[in-house]
Amino acid sequence: MDQEERYEQELDLSQLMRILINRWYLILIAVIVIGGLATGFAATRDDYYEARTTYAIQIEAGDGSTITDAVRLVNTYVRFSTSEVVIDNLVETLNAHPDTTRTYTPRALRTMISVRESGSQSIAIDIVVTSSDPVEAALVANELFNSIDYLVENEMQNLQSIDSWGMAKVPEYPSGPNRMLYSVVGVLLGGMVGVLGVFLIEFFDKTIKSTTDIEKKLQLRVLGIIPDYNMDEGVSEE
Repeated sequence: MDQEERYEQELDLSQLMRILINRWYLILIAVIVIGGLATGFAATRDDYYEARTTYAIQIEAGDGSTITDAVRLVNTYVRFSTSEVVIDNLVETLNAHPDTTRTYTPRALRTMISVRESGSQSIAIDIVVTSSDPVEAALVANELFNSIDYLVENEMQNLQSIDSWGMAKVPEYPSGPNRMLYSVVGVLLGGMVGVLGVFLIEFFDKTIKSTTDIEKKLQLRVLGIIPDYNMDEGVSEE
């Protein structure tokens, strides 16, 4: 890259910075508006709580099973934990439970429940239940494990038994939403929108503002400029 090309790149960069500085107020307005909307949206979101419990596939001594065999079954248990037979049993159990304050449906429960492998090459499976009510979250998580355990022991004879690693406790603090993250994303998005808006305004502005604009648009080299004199003070203004 020769010296002239480098100079033109530096000039273009300085022009971009000058454009942003001259219209800084537009960027600030976009940051305030979009950041404020994001913060307001976050404030309207209800707190939610997560209750967790974990169960593991049991390895019975003397039956020839190994941990490797159990690991291969983890995906099967994850799918089984949210299968129709388990969810239907859970609906029946919860609707008959004395601590239940509402009527549950399979669809509603599926939106609350997440079942996943506890870790890579692990025989443990995590049950996570999300709810706006911390007591409800713990109740559903524990009853889900009980339903899985009951069906495995009594109706799914081809599956290994499972063992709880601790029942779900009522969460003391909400897990979300992360309101600070909403605000930060809103501010960043506002800054991006503001910068884009400034460039769009500049792109569609066809007025001539400098000698560079004359050279680019008219393809003519500027030989000189007439300074703007302030006759009252006798001082020339560039």
